[in-house]
Order: sequence, then C-alpha cells, then structure tokens
Amino acid sequence: ENTLQDIIQDNFPNLARQANIQIQEIQTMLQRYSLRRAIPRQKIVRFTKVEMKEKMLRAAREKGKVTHKGKPIRLTADLLAETLQARRELGPIFNIFKEKNFQPRISYPAKLSFIREGEIQSFTDKQMLRDFVTTRPSLQELLKEALNMERKNLYQSQQKHAKL
Repeated sequence: ENTLQDIIQDNFPNLARQANIQIQEIQTMLQRYSLRRAIPRQKIVRFTKVEMKEKMLRAAREKGKVTHKGKPIRLTADLLAETLQARRELGPIFNIFKEKNFQPRISYPAKLSFIREGEIQSFTDKQMLRDFVTTRPSLQELLKEALNMERKNLYQSQQKHAKL
C-alpha cells in the first residue's frame, strides 16, 4: 500500500491531494522467471471505487511516463475474465484483418473495429460481426473459418435471397 501511495504522490500530486484514495486490496502476483532478463513482479490493486481507478489510468495516459524510484513502470487496467475471453475469441479475426491491411483495433473492453472501403466498422461481439459478414461475400470468404461458418449453407441462403 505504501508503494502505491509513493507512486501516486510522485507521479500524480494533484490526484493525491484531491482524491481520497481507498484501496480494497493489493495482490502480488508470482514472478515469472527468465534466464535472459529480470521480469518485474506484478501488483494488482483493487480500489473501492471504479472512478478512482479510471482517474489514475487517465492521469497515467496523460503523463505518458510513470516512474517509481526513478524506474519506468506501467499502469494497466485489470480486465474481467469475460472481457479477456471475448478478446481471445476476436484474436483470429483480428489477425486475418491485420494480414489483409484492414487496420484492425480491439478497444476497451472487447470491441473490434476495422476499416473497410474507407469506413470504420465496429462490433461489440462476434454475433454482430457474423450478421454483418453474411451480407458481404468478400468478407464472408475471408472470415469463414474464423467465424465457424459453413460455406455451402451461406451461399445457398444468399442464392435464395438473390432469386427472391
């Protein structure tokens, strides 16, 4: 707790003065070992109020370089398991878009965005993306495996719609 107070005081003095920082708990993660370099231990801090976490992360982004005892450190948001799972599911799609220069982005918490024909397309879940892709054959072909689509069923349904 003292380490966090020191980091806040050194890097965000305005935040330290204006906010009553209440910490729910601090956990120290196990250290991973590497023969090539020392890997720092991670600390997970849970605040009693989400607003405080958001203020700290915003202040860290604005400042750019956050330090502790003269050494640079990184402050990141600890994401929920559901958010991490959603991001993991978007990974293969992200990689396909990246290979095809669609300039994909995964933004908080798990929103996939990419540029197609000069327009930014954004989707909060895989189903929304699947619905969008079903009306665009070029994307359908590109993402058929990543979205677990069966090629025959999609083309048959498109042909039915085209005949009507």
